[in-house]
Amino acid sequence: MRSTLCILSLLLCLQSSLFAEENASHLRGINFFYMNIDSSFATEVTAMERLDLSDIMELQLRRGDIELRSFIANKPELNVPLIELSIDTSNRVSTGQFDLVLRVRDHVTIDRNKEKTVATTFELGRTARANANEIDTIKAELRELMSAFVMIFRQENL
Repeated sequence: MRSTLCILSLLLCLQSSLFAEENASHLRGINFFYMNIDSSFATEVTAMERLDLSDIMELQLRRGDIELRSFIANKPELNVPLIELSIDTSNRVSTGQFDLVLRVRDHVTIDRNKEKTVATTFELGRTARANANEIDTIKAELRELMSAFVMIFRQENL
């Protein structure tokens, strides 16, 4: 009985890692990104701090030799493939935590009707507890998140 439980838990772990690899394979063949930061759920992040976060993302991507193109604000449909950072601090008051979610949105085709659309093809997230200086904590977590993304991207695009 005990060995059966061990095998079941091992299979669940393997299934999770396969899912992550499957998502990572959706990064293969991407040559460039447009970049955006969504701070609509982080009202305390100022415009200046948002620029700092954008600089961190851009620097990490460029260090990873990932090409960035200028985001076209008035034509969102042209900004594909898009790498987007979503910052959510709405739970900070009750839990003391914030969420950073990095999404890649790209063109996909729906199997059932062969319709082309844009959808999230890859997602990587971090949840962290803010200390006294929340924005510094967010910046540190963003650096780690971007390092992880660049490593995954480079592995898929060797």
